[in-house]
Amino acid sequence: MEIELDKTEQKIVDATIFLLDKEGMNGTTTKKIAKKAEVSEVTVFRKFKSKDNLLKIAKIYYSDYFLEKISDIFTNYEDTDLESLLKHIWGKLVNFLDNNLDIIKIALDELMSNPEEEKIFSKFSDEVLKNLTNIFQEQIDKGKIRKINPSAAALTVFSVIVEGIIFWKFESKVSNDDTNKYLDDFLDIFINGITN
Repeated sequence: MEIELDKTEQKIVDATIFLLDKEGMNGTTTKKIAKKAEVSEVTVFRKFKSKDNLLKIAKIYYSDYFLEKISDIFTNYEDTDLESLLKHIWGKLVNFLDNNLDIIKIALDELMSNPEEEKIFSKFSDEVLKNLTNIFQEQIDKGKIRKINPSAAALTVFSVIVEGIIFWKFESKVSNDDTNKYLDDFLDIFINGITN
């Protein structure tokens, strides 16, 4: 379900995401959203009818945005060796997460709430895993890597890359040089194994 927003609606949705990140669900009021979006509270209700509907629209909008960006990451890569390919994906994911950290935080918080709802992070992770699995299957089919379970390889890479990036971004204790060294070390272990 793709959602198109006019300029005012976009400002309101962006303000909502900003406030959810800074103040959480309970601290985000329509009054604060209106102030941040530089519109009246009446405009918020005129455009979205209720806070719950606004939150639902914001979630759908950013879920679609996530899937589009993930698609971009995985469609524009060259047929190259696995290590270069994974470095390319790492760089794109780091950039994506850097630019969308507020939405990532909200998506992670969302995982803990309302188990019946479809989760943004679940859609994101499903899409990444699907694409990584396809990449590993292509590598197997071309004889570039031995026959392995491509889904298990995808989950391993996804876990290390995404979990590492999220941890480092929230902890802010690691420089880009450190993350690049970590990536090189991880890829060495992943591609070459740990046995002599």
